[in-house]
Amino acid sequence: MQSISQNRSSSNTALQKTSAQLPIWPEAVRGGPNAILRSALFAGIQSKKRQTLGTQSRPDKMPEGVPIASQDGIKITFAGTQFNQYDADVFFETLHRARRQKLETACEFQGAEFLKSIGRSCSTLCYEDLEQSLDRLRRGSVYLEWVANGRRYIFSGGLIAYYIRETTTKTYKVTFASEILTLFSPASWTQLEWHERMALKGKPLAQWLHSYFSTHAHAFPVSVSFLHEKSGSPTTLEKHFKVELKNALKVLETTLDWTITWNRDLVTVARTPSPCQTRHLAKKGAKAKRMKEMRAAQEGQIERQPTLGRSAVLAAQPSGNEMVSTRQLLQNLMNVR
Repeated sequence: MQSISQNRSSSNTALQKTSAQLPIWPEAVRGGPNAILRSALFAGIQSKKRQTLGTQSRPDKMPEGVPIASQDGIKITFAGTQFNQYDADVFFETLHRARRQKLETACEFQGAEFLKSIGRSCSTLCYEDLEQSLDRLRRGSVYLEWVANGRRYIFSGGLIAYYIRETTTKTYKVTFASEILTLFSPASWTQLEWHERMALKGKPLAQWLHSYFSTHAHAFPVSVSFLHEKSGSPTTLEKHFKVELKNALKVLETTLDWTITWNRDLVTVARTPSPCQTRHLAKKGAKAKRMKEMRAAQEGQIERQPTLGRSAVLAAQPSGNEMVSTRQLLQNLMNVR
């Protein structure tokens, strides 16, 4: 009986694992995990500036991940060939195509239509870039910790489980492990406006800034040094990065009609929240209003209690020489309230 119970438990676990599925977001957007978008995991750099990251103490040991700059509350280590915004395009588009089927089943697509979706041509070089990116996403070892809604989450592994390419038909089959769903836990991901991102193609720092600020419905001012670090910029001097940053923000102003305000080394970005973020802000505002009304009602009750107490005792007292028990007196007090 014990083995049967164990087998049933294993079967149920396997069933839950294979039935995992990504959220179904609209066709015009791409889902991206906030913990990744608020970090330098997909750095805002040109492909020629990639580095191999990780430390290897001995030849027989696997490389250990190195820390990746990220926003407070997020911890990332990575070992492998550095990701950049091209890899982000490939990752987001692959997730988009896999969202309508169960994880751990192959997501199949034609190379030509995929390349078109990420704004690339069907040249031999573009096919080579795609295959190399898929290989980086599969081989790169990611360890990620973050907190959302008071819950702590951990993801560890490759962003892609494996992929197959049929060279004759140029058909790709990409599979995600079910654990990738952890990155899309509630309040942990953002819908990226894809047409906006594609308008920034070839401008990696602008694309990184678009991803980062898209995760905030209303962004707080941030410093140049913060963006220098979190974007993964290889530019050594901050004053040189500031020039690059101003150019990238100018692109966001002219291309996406964002409003950029400078106050010395602080940057404030104003943008129209996405429909999803607008709904989130409305719910947040309604909740804050309810809490304010509840606090006001509670404070009003506290203020009325001393007066109510004296008048209630007088009202509860019997008239004339009528005698009542303590129990009856308490009951009268409750009726007055």
